[in-house]
Amino acid sequence: MNNKRTKLIVIIVAAAAILVGAIALNIIMNGETDNELNPSASPDQGASVGVQADAVNYFVQYRAEREERRALEIEILNAIISNEATDAETMADAQEQLMEIVDCMEKEQTIEDLLKAKGFNDSAVTFHYGSVNVIIDCDELTTEQIAQILDIVRRETGEPAGNIKVSPKG
Repeated sequence: MNNKRTKLIVIIVAAAAILVGAIALNIIMNGETDNELNPSASPDQGASVGVQADAVNYFVQYRAEREERRALEIEILNAIISNEATDAETMADAQEQLMEIVDCMEKEQTIEDLLKAKGFNDSAVTFHYGSVNVIIDCDELTTEQIAQILDIVRRETGEPAGNIKVSPKG
């Protein structure tokens, strides 16, 4: 039994190292400047073009990194679940974690879609049981907008308002 746990720990540590390496490589490779995003832009052009490109890049990059992390987490959990040496308790825990990840992914996507449908340009949502972070593509939010966002998030996640943080990207 101890040998099985040792193997499992080695697998998890190796997977975590791969995850950290993948994130670092992604950050290094995606270190784009405004000129790389729009090479034809002259330095004299309005700052709003660069700001819009930064915002779009932030949300696109955030979602890509989130998907990459989640795919690796799912891969690790599936490896644990399919490993014949995995004991029943560890397998049940891995299956529960896998279901939580899928549930979180669904809630994040639903909230982002609903916010877009309500007229917000873009958003990045991170949901974990007990904590929700929402970043909105804007410079500032009105009290009414915050109330609208909180209503959507509370309805979709069941989390109380005290567990939800809403921030403008600006």
